[in-house]
Formats: sequence, C-alpha cells, structure tokens
Amino acid sequence: MNRLANLLLVLLAAAPVAGCALVAGGSAQVLTTTTILADMTKQVAGDRMSVGSIVPASAHVEEYEPRPDDAKRMSEARLVITNGLDLDKWVEPLLRNAKDGTPVVVVTDGLPDIDGNPHMWFDPTLARKYVDKIRDALIALDPAGREVYTASALRYSQELVALDAELKARVVTIPAGGRRLVTSHDAFPYFAKAFGFEIVGFAQPEPDKMPSAGELADLIDKVKAANVPAIFSEAGVSPQLAETIAKETGAKVITDLPTDSLLDKPADSYLGLMRVVVDKIVAALK
Repeated sequence: MNRLANLLLVLLAAAPVAGCALVAGGSAQVLTTTTILADMTKQVAGDRMSVGSIVPASAHVEEYEPRPDDAKRMSEARLVITNGLDLDKWVEPLLRNAKDGTPVVVVTDGLPDIDGNPHMWFDPTLARKYVDKIRDALIALDPAGREVYTASALRYSQELVALDAELKARVVTIPAGGRRLVTSHDAFPYFAKAFGFEIVGFAQPEPDKMPSAGELADLIDKVKAANVPAIFSEAGVSPQLAETIAKETGAKVITDLPTDSLLDKPADSYLGLMRVVVDKIVAALK
C-alpha cells in the first residue's frame, strides 16, 4: 500500500463516526436488536453501513413486543446482530421475515456466561469480544471494507480498554467493604465480577414478575444484614419496589440506572452508559 493509501486509512479510522446513519426507524443495512449493539456496530461500520436498532432507546429489551413494521425492517436487512441468551428471544419469530441467507450474528455465542445471564456488556472486556464479532461480520458482508472495519474496531477496542481502566479507578474510591449492590433485577453479575462488587440481591426474580412476599422479606433481611446504603432502580422501572425495600431498611433509592438500552445524553452511547452507571454507583456507595 502506498503512502497516500496509508494516510487515507488513518484518516478514515480517526474520523468521527457521528456522520454514519444510526437508523431509529425505517430500513437499515445492519439491524441490531438493541441500541447498545447498534452503537457498537456504528463505531465499527463508520459510514459504510446504515445501522438500526429494533428496540428504541430507553425501552426495556427483555420486555419488548415487536411492532408490525419490525418485520418489514427485518426483511430489508443485510445483516442481523442479536445479543442472545434470551435477552432478545422475541427476535426469533421476526427472523422468519429475513431474506434467505441473511447472516445472523449472536454476539454472546461462545463467550463465558454466568448462569446464562445475558448482560455481558457490563464487562468492557466482554464488550470487546462483541466488537470483534461485529467486525468479522461486517468484513464477511463487505470484504471491500476490511481495512476500514479493522482500523475502526481497533480504535474502538482501545477506547474500551481505556474505559475499563477509567471505571476501575473510579470504583476503587469506594471502600472495599462498601461495594455491595441491590438492583431492580439480575442485570449486574458481569459488572460485579469485573469491578469487584458483591450482589446482595435484586427486587424482581424475573424482569416481568413481581416478587412474592417471602422473597421480598428475604431481600429486606439481606439488605439490613449487609448494611447496604442504596437501592438502585433501573431506568424505565417503577421505583415502587425499591422504595418499599428502602422504607424497611433505611437505604436511599437511586433511580434511572441504565441497563439494556441507551438513554439521553450522557448515556446515549455504550461508553456514556457505562460511565453513568459507575458514576451513580460510586456517588451512592462512596
């Protein structure tokens, strides 16, 4: 490759990706199930591919009910990227609308899971594995873009390495004995393992299922025994359960913790979402 081509590659890799199409509705060449996956894909695809998410920002992925136009969007996609591990199991019927031969990439396939929990992106190291799979899928779909996808994925992966170090530096400001989490549902095992937290418990055994009186009483006892100062209620979830636990334990309630969908700024990207999560947790537990 000559010097001019090398320079062009560097410029393409370094250029901001804000100009690429992240499609909120309508057709997209690459269709993902979540806004987090769409953001990651956009970072790698640059302006070579339009990228869209089936689930809109701020909506809960696990509770999403596909809309009629989702089938049409699926039929127009050239590549489909899903999370897997039942986070987005509602996508299975939609896949029947995809054109024959449309590749479907499940980013959690082959990665080490914790009891089948799908929330792997809360560990930036595993998020980098997502990026590798996205890169490879884009190269397979568009071999002419190999150099761009490879350079963009490398740049973004380096940002994730830096993010991991940044967040760990924030977390260590919490005394080791205070790194205990109580959340709305079981979304943080990978986060806890990556950043050194203990999961004391979560209010809902399943995202769409209320706890029994016995389960709630057991959690209240655990919160009291662990002297947990804060209960984290996830964005889009009613804080009523968290408030009930807080009333019985003296803990405070922290609302709007991002989980499986991007939100408004500053949580409008994967990097931003992770920073918001850590900022809220550190501020409440430090």
